[in-house]
Amino acid sequence: MAYSAEVYSAASRIIEERRRLAEREANRKKSDIYARFPDILALDNQLMREMADFTMLMLREQKGLEEVLSSMEGKISEIRSEKARILTANGFDPDYLEPQYTCKKCSDIGRKNGILCSCYKEICRTEAIKELASSSGSSSCSFENFDLSYYIDNGAEDGTNPRRKMHNYYNFCINYANDFSADSPSIVMMGKTGLGKTHLSLSIAKTVVEKGFGVVYAPAQKLVSDLEHEHFSFSGSDSAIKKYTNCELLIIDDLGAEFPSQFTNAAIGNLINERLYEKRPTIISTNLTVKELTERYSERTASRIFGEYKRLLFVGEDIRFLKKR
Repeated sequence: MAYSAEVYSAASRIIEERRRLAEREANRKKSDIYARFPDILALDNQLMREMADFTMLMLREQKGLEEVLSSMEGKISEIRSEKARILTANGFDPDYLEPQYTCKKCSDIGRKNGILCSCYKEICRTEAIKELASSSGSSSCSFENFDLSYYIDNGAEDGTNPRRKMHNYYNFCINYANDFSADSPSIVMMGKTGLGKTHLSLSIAKTVVEKGFGVVYAPAQKLVSDLEHEHFSFSGSDSAIKKYTNCELLIIDDLGAEFPSQFTNAAIGNLINERLYEKRPTIISTNLTVKELTERYSERTASRIFGEYKRLLFVGEDIRFLKKR
């Protein structure tokens, strides 16, 4: 898992809140039971005294601790059995006073024996999906609602069949998402606006996130703005570059829509090179042609993209325009 810092932070807050609520509710129950059954209060006080005495003995003595421990365990067992007897005799479950954690495996700590618990991973996945929807401005894009009927099913001017070609790309993207791993290739989706590049890239992102991978989606304008702000703020922070460099899948949407500058072109080129060097998959969507992309970002950057990315050349008519007819 290589989620963003925001995802991990949100997951940790949720885990902590679950634990806090469970323990607060347990304390409320305990106060109520103590008021109704003083014998249970007395038993808990006795239990605390026994444990305090044992702790002091451990600090003072070095011999005979095994025998003392065995005796202590016996006393604790007796006290707990008596508490359970009183509770059940009055219609309560034996563990009524114990915190009822959401996750029984880790007691809402998020880790078990030093390993991330499945509950924490699931929260991360949920938060990552929310982050994806927030950053993309859409939670509706999926493979299920990608409509191939908007692509004509006959020969286009260049001799291709748009629907057949896009159906092949659609299947490629489904297989890419389902089989995604650190070894997956990078992709560049090219073509005019409104041909489904963003829809399919977000569909991939949604599936990959649900599989437990860390995905960062960013319109090119937002990505450049983040890197530019960090670079010129002189704060010493590198959180933005780490966010875009270290995620398991980076999606740069609408490359070429950002304001061109020497910094912008260098930042894009460096990011692409760094992720290729680290063998981290990237998906780029762009309306630029090969010639335009080469002129915009340099031959070196274009060569890296067209030489090492899987190229998908989208065809058809602007779907957003067709939907308005």
